Amino acid sequence: MARTLDELETLLTQSGYPCRRIDDRCVMTEMPTTSYTNARGRQSIRVHLAFDTKNRCLTLDTPWAFDSRNAPHREAMLACLLFASAKSPLVKTQLDPTIGEIRLRVDCLCGTEGIEREEVLRMLSLIPECADRWYPHIKNAMEKGTFDFAGGKASAEQARLESIARRAGGINRLATLLWLRDHNN
Repeated sequence: MARTLDELETLLTQSGYPCRRIDDRCVMTEMPTTSYTNARGRQSIRVHLAFDTKNRCLTLDTPWAFDSRNAPHREAMLACLLFASAKSPLVKTQLDPTIGEIRLRVDCLCGTEGIEREEVLRMLSLIPECADRWYPHIKNAMEKGTFDFAGGKASAEQARLESIARRAGGINRLATLLWLRDHNN
């Protein structure tokens, strides 16, 4: 169990993660990735771990996982990040619009005794998994303005459904229209 930064640092070190302390705020480790490439051109991602005593949770986040400042297609990048976040239920994406920083973040609730070793390691593994899974799509969205999660062209049926949703005013509007139809009969 870990409930202090000292205990967290010991847990990570004993589990084979190189880490260092950043003041008395957090513990930082760098994890290898397979497809994600950081701003320094390395296949690794930095993760900061800190206790949020107010909300009684452990936060794991990646400062500057992505930089939206110089993305030629910022809107496509943000849409891609939103989609990736929706498909990665425990990992959140966070944007600081004033500086362009995009972080990946996982929050873990802590009990009165702290957080179990296995839980810390499981949550920690989610960060590079998420970065590796979505990096090619996010990079493509940033550079080319497009992303394709389906891995190819939409089927004729999917294209037909998307056309219907667009004509109705979007998927949310279509859902509302169907709800109204069902509840007015």
